[in-house]
Amino acid sequence: MAGDSRSKKVILEVKGGLGNQLFQYAAARSLALELGAELLIERKLGFLLDRRYRRTFELNKLSTIFSDSTLSDSYPFYFDRLLSFATRRFSSTTMNWNSKSYIFERSFSYIDLSKVDFSEERYWLSGYFQDPRYFAFHEEKILSELNPPVPTENSYLEIAKLADDFTLIAVGIRMFEESSSPGSHARSGKNKVMEDYKFVLLELLDSVANPLILVFTTKEFDFLSSLNLPLETVFINADRDFHNAIDILWLLTKCQHHVFNNSTFYWWGATLSQNNYRDTEQQIYCSNNFLNPSIAYSHWKTF
Repeated sequence: MAGDSRSKKVILEVKGGLGNQLFQYAAARSLALELGAELLIERKLGFLLDRRYRRTFELNKLSTIFSDSTLSDSYPFYFDRLLSFATRRFSSTTMNWNSKSYIFERSFSYIDLSKVDFSEERYWLSGYFQDPRYFAFHEEKILSELNPPVPTENSYLEIAKLADDFTLIAVGIRMFEESSSPGSHARSGKNKVMEDYKFVLLELLDSVANPLILVFTTKEFDFLSSLNLPLETVFINADRDFHNAIDILWLLTKCQHHVFNNSTFYWWGATLSQNNYRDTEQQIYCSNNFLNPSIAYSHWKTF
């Protein structure tokens, strides 16, 4: 796939929360590196239509390398939105679309880019690309670009310092409570329950020296009490005044061990943490209900 023409351009439509944005960037950046192409990002369309979640573009807060696309660069994405709307009116079927310059991922299934003809000058990518195989060839470089900066707020720094005395265990629980159909975010509609977490945490607490659990959630849910967590457990959520996604991501990277359900945000926290624990054994438990069944690295455990 390699190329050397700087006239080539990879144009990416970014949408969704930070976890999804990281996957999209990783796939497009890797392709741009492989082709010797410039990466352009359409950063408006996906958020103008995001009325339910009100998410914002956050990749510019990291050491990412891209230029903003213009309307003339991004017109296929606008056309695709109209086409997708019309298609949904008459069919419930969604399929990946790769034809010539268009790589549009619809179904969370992996697209083997080695089989795509890359003889064109421009390539448009739209989708979620939730698979580490998309950036495997340039993984080290891309992960360095996505490594979050050190927070400026003391609340995050003080919790990170606990790693000096404890072994930090990050427990990421994403409920998708703002969705009208939380089960639609899980494969076969099967969400994890607290008993699933309790089983894994018992294993970790028995095998880790000086453990300290950090529970990451969007808010302080009542059901967290059913986990019967140690009294010294630290809770990270908006109700505790932790709002900044980039800073929370940084805090996740400071945790040695990870347990998380089908959240791309927590997936990236675990993935980026591996740079901080290259010479230390990590235990990473990834839930088996992600929409893409191949999202977990082979050396992780699943539950």
